Amino acid sequence: MAQMTKLALSQSLKQLMAERTLDKITVKEIVNRCGVNRQTFYYHFRDIYDLLDWMFVNEGEEFVRKYPAVHTRDDGQSAVRSMCMYLAENKTMVINIYHSLGRELLDQYLCREMAKLLHLTLNGRAKEFGTSDADLEFIINFYKHSFAGAMLDWIQVGLPGEVEDIVDLYVPLLKGTFDAILKRMALAH
Repeated sequence: MAQMTKLALSQSLKQLMAERTLDKITVKEIVNRCGVNRQTFYYHFRDIYDLLDWMFVNEGEEFVRKYPAVHTRDDGQSAVRSMCMYLAENKTMVINIYHSLGRELLDQYLCREMAKLLHLTLNGRAKEFGTSDADLEFIINFYKHSFAGAMLDWIQVGLPGEVEDIVDLYVPLLKGTFDAILKRMALAH
């Protein structure tokens, strides 16, 4: 029952964020929209930002189920495609989060999800090349911030263009990069 209540509050928040920025949303509006009282909200969450953080964690689990097609032999295009598709499908909500005080949580969410995608993409190849787990984590950490930063820039300008056109921008930038880095890191030790 608690999970259903949290999901209802989260869905209410998502609907409101599709209409306006986070800093213009109140707890009263969230609870009214999903039919619970303020006490119920505060039983589960400290404030709206706590709910937003929970929503991002829950969205991350949903993201993995919805976008499982991360290829282990591409140069990151499937990871970028999955993230771009999520952002485009939730365009208004994401832009409203970006233009409010929830930007830091959005950045954390993008980094967390991109790290998962990159791990799926690179883990097997890292083992083939003999790249250490520590080096793999360093590579993933570097690229998750690079990709998340680029995604935040795309959000800032309103997510223009088609997803495939955005993904195509990454292809020449990344072609062969991961294999080369994994090999160099393995040889460096």
